[in-house]
Amino acid sequence: MSTDTPPIVLITPDAKAALEAEVKRGGIAGELTGGLLFGYPSDERHRLVVSSVRLHKDVGFGQRDFALNQTRTSRQLKHAQRLVPEATYCGVWYIHRTPHQQLTAEEWTQTQNLLEDPDFRFKDLVCLVLCFYQGELNFYAASFNLYHSARSQSPTPTLLQMTTDSLPTQADAARPPTPPPAPTHWLDSPDVAARLRLEHERLAQAYHVESALMPDGQMVFRLTPKDKHEKLAFYLTCGPGFPGRAPGAFLLAGDRQHPLSSPSLVNWSEKQWLVEMADELVEWLAWTLDQYVAAAEEALNREDYQEAADLLTTVLRIDPRTPRAARLLARAQAPLR
Repeated sequence: MSTDTPPIVLITPDAKAALEAEVKRGGIAGELTGGLLFGYPSDERHRLVVSSVRLHKDVGFGQRDFALNQTRTSRQLKHAQRLVPEATYCGVWYIHRTPHQQLTAEEWTQTQNLLEDPDFRFKDLVCLVLCFYQGELNFYAASFNLYHSARSQSPTPTLLQMTTDSLPTQADAARPPTPPPAPTHWLDSPDVAARLRLEHERLAQAYHVESALMPDGQMVFRLTPKDKHEKLAFYLTCGPGFPGRAPGAFLLAGDRQHPLSSPSLVNWSEKQWLVEMADELVEWLAWTLDQYVAAAEEALNREDYQEAADLLTTVLRIDPRTPRAARLLARAQAPLR
């Protein structure tokens, strides 16, 4: 089995809004509905999506002979490169009118055709599935690589995170910077203060809660579940713009922060409550532990034994039965003794 850690997918607010607009634009009419994503690998671990284009059958999308050099996407690619010069084709997206995020056979074949396009030699592809069902829209991200293609495997689910700001334009760069507001100014609002009190009360029903105001103005909640996974501790952060602006979440392994994500966090709205997101994060963490095991194995391979041990200790606190975790932890701890 491949032990490669799937990349984390980042998406700009503008790119996410454009995809949401595509969902609202029209139905699915029983055929494949989707298109291409434009972006680039910001580093070895992250794939940044900056824009997209919807494709139709008249350009061959969804057909076995589809190839990028046959599509009519040059204008959209140039637009993406105006946003970020490094941008190129980076993946595919599909709309589902069901709650199921798994690719259909037709979508899988289309993704495979793109991955194996001989003119581009992709290392991996971002795959976004937009599930619009009973009035709710959820984004799901996965990574598809040659290992999956050769073995007819589904893409590996991975974390999807929205960048905090849109990409800067040349006009933005030329504009003088605006003096930053006082870090804690946002807490002066009576509405925000009342909302945070309610959030704390709701969290305290299911979690042991410790809250602290950081020097940068972030309100941080340390959460430990009261029943299942009681050894797990993770953190939610709220800052200026909350509750309209999404909170953050991270896991602390040793002294390193590992960002967390989930569909509710990516699709955050001020109608949601932190406790709802926390519950989903606990489930999401338990479901994606293999990614942390893979990251620990990478750390072992580069002889970063402390990071590997911290990650694996965290994994075993969440689920002591996680395959290979105990054995790898013994390997990591041996050189540290």
